[in-house]
Amino acid sequence: MSDLTLHGEGDEQITRGLRQVYAAPTGDDYWRGLQARILSRLTEPKTIAWWDELDRWVRPALVAAAILLLATSVAIIRSYQAEREFAYEAMLTPTNLPVETAVRPMRTGPEAAFRYLMTKPR
Repeated sequence: MSDLTLHGEGDEQITRGLRQVYAAPTGDDYWRGLQARILSRLTEPKTIAWWDELDRWVRPALVAAAILLLATSVAIIRSYQAEREFAYEAMLTPTNLPVETAVRPMRTGPEAAFRYLMTKPR
């Protein structure tokens, strides 16, 4: 940094001023004090546990969990509503033919009985 020039033209007064501003301290007291501060920080007993590092992640993790819970709840509710609408449409769809003349496969069980009762003409 001994060759400091501005825009190719050397202004000696500015160059001397900048060198004084950016010059390293000359006293040994400064360097000894700096070394003492660095060594004191290095020798301080500081134990870092694994949960200390994870402490920074608590808030973002809670936000992500809340968003995931909300999205899952919406998906479950929509799935339930779609199933319910499909079941109602399947059971209550009117047929053009009476039940006796309609050709249908033979069904057994409670679903067949319920379907027969719901589509029986009155």
